[in-house]
Amino acid sequence: MPDATNEDILNVEKGIFEAGAISKMLDEKLSLLDIAKKVTGDKNIKVIEDCKIPVYKCDCSKEKMENALIAIGKTELEKIIKEDGKAELVCHFCNKKYEFNKEELEKLLER
Repeated sequence: MPDATNEDILNVEKGIFEAGAISKMLDEKLSLLDIAKKVTGDKNIKVIEDCKIPVYKCDCSKEKMENALIAIGKTELEKIIKEDGKAELVCHFCNKKYEFNKEELEKLLER
């Protein structure tokens, strides 16, 4: 927004804060136009391209969660195996749960 005034920027920032999470708006099946109106507070938005359909899709995977477990370090991973014998990780974006049993955790130790 190179030609935006400070007031314009403050209004957009306020709108973003008040609008809440984009994932929630997508879950509510709001159109891009509705989202833009909600975020900007401007009811007179011009649609430049209307063939886009917003979709919320998380790219989490068990492999990414494995990498997260490896990243905590060998000592912590050994502690988890010894104390719990399993691990459950939850994606912070989509809330999908990933469970790892003792054998899976031990294989991660070997990596």
